[in-house]
Amino acid sequence: MKLSKRGLLSVLPVLLATRSRAQAAPVQIYAAMTFRPALERVLAAYRDAGGAAAAVYAPTPVLVRQLAGGAPADILLTADPMWMGEAERQGLIEADTRSNLMANDLVLAGPPGSPAPGTITPAFPLAALLGDGRLAMCDPEHDPAGRYAKQSLTSLGFWPMVEVHIAVAESSPGAVVLLDHGEVRAAVCFKTDLHGDDHATIIGTFPADSHAPIVYPVALAHGHRTSQALGTLAFLHSESARDIFNSFGYAAAA
Repeated sequence: MKLSKRGLLSVLPVLLATRSRAQAAPVQIYAAMTFRPALERVLAAYRDAGGAAAAVYAPTPVLVRQLAGGAPADILLTADPMWMGEAERQGLIEADTRSNLMANDLVLAGPPGSPAPGTITPAFPLAALLGDGRLAMCDPEHDPAGRYAKQSLTSLGFWPMVEVHIAVAESSPGAVVLLDHGEVRAAVCFKTDLHGDDHATIIGTFPADSHAPIVYPVALAHGHRTSQALGTLAFLHSESARDIFNSFGYAAAA
C-alpha cells in the first residue's frame, strides 16, 4: 500500500526518538543541486530534532546513474517526475514511498535594474533583451530545467530565435552563476534558484501551461541502508520542513 503523507508524519516522533537512542549512521539523501540551499536548512532543523542526515548533490540524471551503478543512498529527491519515473522503472526506488514533495515556477532572470517582472507572453521583447548576448539554461536533452525551458520557449515561439544563443549550464543554479558573472544577458531557471541572490532578479515568469508541471518527487531508495530513512522522509514532509521550503520560494505540491 502506498504510504500517505499523513502515515509518514505519524511515524516521525517514534523514529526520531529511536534514532537518538541508537546513534545510527546518517541517512544519505541524493538530491538535485537546485535543492541545496533549502535542503541544507531543512537538514539542520532535522538534526536539531534529533535526526541525522546528509545530502549528496548532483544534476538529477547523474544521481539516477549513480544509483544504477550501486551508489549507497537512502532517499532520492529529483528535479522532475520523468527522472523519478526512470529510477522507478529501473527498480532503484521503493515505488510505494514515492510522492511529490514540492512545486516550483520557471522564470527568466536578468541583472538588477531589468524590467519589472510579469508573465512572459509571445510579445515579450526577448530578442531585444538578448541582443548579441547569450541566454543561459540547462541542456534540454538531459536536464529537467533545460527541458522545461525548451518547452516554454517553444510554446511561446521563442525557441528558433534563442537556440543559437544558448549558453549551456550544468544545472539550474549554474545558469544563475553565469548571469551573476556577466557571461550571459539572461537565464532561464527555477524561481528558487534566485533566493538570496543580489546579482540577479526575476524578469518574468513562464506561464504554467507552457511547460509540464514542475513538481519534485521524493522516495526511499531501493535497499536503503538504514531503518531511519523512513523517519527522514517523514520529516521532509513535516510542517517544519515545509515552512523552510516555503521560505525559499517553493510551493506545496498538489
